[in-house]
Amino acid sequence: MSSTHALTKGVWITRLTETESHPLDAHADGVRGLSEEAFRAVYLALADELVSFAYGMVSDRRTAEDIVQQSFVELVQAAPRLRGEGKALKSWLYRSVRFGCMDEYRRRSRRREFPVEEVPDMPESPDPLATHLEADLERALGALNKRQRTVILLRHVAGLSGEEIAEILGSTRRAAYAVLARAEARLRSLLDGRDE
Repeated sequence: MSSTHALTKGVWITRLTETESHPLDAHADGVRGLSEEAFRAVYLALADELVSFAYGMVSDRRTAEDIVQQSFVELVQAAPRLRGEGKALKSWLYRSVRFGCMDEYRRRSRRREFPVEEVPDMPESPDPLATHLEADLERALGALNKRQRTVILLRHVAGLSGEEIAEILGSTRRAAYAVLARAEARLRSLLDGRDE
């Protein structure tokens, strides 16, 4: 596996070579063939990070878990028609979760509901400073628009590359990096108290 790194307009870009394989490559054919073992392996590999991403979008743990479960149900239905290998499979799941989050936003706007402020199964932080910082970060993320929050979570929580983010958003890598740069700048200003 090899990659090259370049600093472009203040942003580090990592380019993967064509020969680099993805950890899910070994399961892509099994998923297309509806292998229970392949689905289990993909679920174990991605479920936690997908729930973290969805939670960052909808701010409700149970809803995030439901969205991820629904995405895997949809994967079973779409599996025979999927193209590509592990990277494409991962992008498909992130895109499905993103669409599930957008559907949740639409449902909430119709019901005029706001997210419940409970986080089950999350450890309590004994450090009051850490708790304060987490609350500030959550408020700042909530102040971002949906697209900005999406790219921040995909990059900094899920650790996806610009190319993967672009594929999930259905845009170019350059456009994804531009949105990410604006989102990071806005998040910094919110956390510094400069953006009211």
